[in-house]
Amino acid sequence: MGRARLVALALLLVALGIGLWSYYRLRESVYELRAGNLQAALDAQVNALDVWVGNIQQDARRAAAKPEVRRRVEALVASTHPPQTDDATRALIELLADSSEGAIALHLMDPHGVILMSRFPRYVGRRVSPDVRARLAPVFRNQPVFIRPYHESERVIELEEQFPHPLVWMEVPVRSRAGAVIASLGFGYRADEQFARLFQAAWPDRTGEIYAFDAHARLLTEIRHAAQARELGLLPAEAKRSGVLSLQLREPPSSADAQGTPPLTALARAALARSGADETQIHRGVLLEPYRNYLGVDVVGAWRWLPEYDMGVAVEIEAAEAYAPLRYLNIGVAGVVVLMLCIAAALFIPRATLTRWFPAGARRVGPYRLLAQIGEGAISDVYLARHKYLKRPAALKILKLSASTDEWRARFEREVQLAARLNHPNTIAVYDYGLAEGGTFYYAMEYVDGLSLAQLVERHGPVPAARAAHLLRQVCSSLAQAHAQNIVHRDIKPQNIMVARNSGDVVKVLDFGLVKHLDEEETRDLTRALRILGTPLYMSPERIRDAGAADARADIYSVGALGFFLLTGRRLYETANDHDLTYHILHVPAPRASAFAAQPVPEVLDDLLYRCLAKNPSDRPASAQEMIAVLDKVLAEDAWTREQSDAWWRSASAAEHAGAGRPAD
Repeated sequence: MGRARLVALALLLVALGIGLWSYYRLRESVYELRAGNLQAALDAQVNALDVWVGNIQQDARRAAAKPEVRRRVEALVASTHPPQTDDATRALIELLADSSEGAIALHLMDPHGVILMSRFPRYVGRRVSPDVRARLAPVFRNQPVFIRPYHESERVIELEEQFPHPLVWMEVPVRSRAGAVIASLGFGYRADEQFARLFQAAWPDRTGEIYAFDAHARLLTEIRHAAQARELGLLPAEAKRSGVLSLQLREPPSSADAQGTPPLTALARAALARSGADETQIHRGVLLEPYRNYLGVDVVGAWRWLPEYDMGVAVEIEAAEAYAPLRYLNIGVAGVVVLMLCIAAALFIPRATLTRWFPAGARRVGPYRLLAQIGEGAISDVYLARHKYLKRPAALKILKLSASTDEWRARFEREVQLAARLNHPNTIAVYDYGLAEGGTFYYAMEYVDGLSLAQLVERHGPVPAARAAHLLRQVCSSLAQAHAQNIVHRDIKPQNIMVARNSGDVVKVLDFGLVKHLDEEETRDLTRALRILGTPLYMSPERIRDAGAADARADIYSVGALGFFLLTGRRLYETANDHDLTYHILHVPAPRASAFAAQPVPEVLDDLLYRCLAKNPSDRPASAQEMIAVLDKVLAEDAWTREQSDAWWRSASAAEHAGAGRPAD
């Protein structure tokens, strides 16, 4: 026993040395990882902003280039009469009225900043402020300009507030027939709608916030933590969720600030110190040491100044959440000490006592006994389970404790409640839902022994056209029932479609975690509160632009991308990163499946999938029922039979057993 004690002591010393070295190395890694995450979130937000600005710029340029618009603008600029709203001006306004989706205002300005034409007559003849006029200078050098949010009384001289909400503007040059820039055409958008939603959709993690701010440290977007801001008196009590030009990035007042203005936050000071620097350089920074934000909460953050937009963009997250791994790391160091004691004590604790302390056995959740984990997601785990009394197998989805926030619980409950409304044979059946001991949320659903479409193609290659039509018809049949109840799935992808073994290729659509009910206000509110989720490759263009705006035609687009994958075994767009993928989905026409499929694709099926992938929702099939009718025509010419299905599964099963053993599905 003496030798054993010496060995135990040596192990204790080695564990102590390794633990201390690991602690300092891991602490540095956590800081580096957080810096990278903050920069990545910031870059993704700037890319999204660039895409949106590019879209409204394209609309404005297209309007300014219309020959009739140019002719009327040239006549208006050449007029020697004072600016007024006459028939010619009204005709020009009507000509431009539908040129930019979402715009609520438009105007025309000369090089001196005088408003020559406006949708609102009281603006005509007035001049914009010197600050805005300076921003407009590039327009008269034939360059478009995005004007950040301004109050209208701040943007236009001697004008009382015209709108209750600040506006952003896209200004583009209008050229004469001789090619000279003669005026600036502007379209105005509510800053608290499309512009603000770009930032709301990207709020990271549980406490993270991404926002824009101007050179006076004023917030240009809505804030996430409106309740706290109202309690501190930073926002009016009646404000729902605002912050656009109504809140400044200053630390909350304290007793020391009673006689003066509170200082700007550390991030605002760092960003504004560089806001006037060389515009050819990228000005950005990361603050990894906790500082107080405008709510007085300790946060870490990153910023980037965008001179082309005359504003900055920042991301912040509470330090407690950002460095949560350090808390566990500290616990781990303490655990090393405990481990040392355990190693020493293990020489003396009887085995029977250890068995009593750590009993073996399967975990139970409610009336279910967990048998094996079969899946894992961002907020939940999926287990193969068996009911205690019915002895029926089930797939049990359990919400992770780390995701047990009010927001995720609401999403989890919505998922099971909406899925339970559907009773289609091609939709996964929901058995049960509850709250187990210890606060574990779970729901039980039908267990499918088979392969997901992702596993089917990745392991066995593309499928024949007849089988693809057979599988897609069942997916559309499930969606048809959901759409009839105004329920949109919004996350159709190969991983969410199961094919059962030994059943004639029966399809089950699952994972209703992103379901949206078009008739329920609480669903729309929750959609706006959540980040953009789902698999970008299978998202429709309109869902990428606005996560809350997608309807049933977004599912039809996803089915088209799914069909392309089944027939070709490849991604719809082969890109190097998500930014390029987003650009392709928004702007690059989808390829035809027949161009990449190794096997023949019937023309009617090829055309159907190509229509599904149209950028404009109105160009897609009108409904899942319309798709079913076309797929029935395909199957009438070349059916996928039960005999073919059974033969394929026997061959696939033999191939799996001939390898390293049958993989878990």
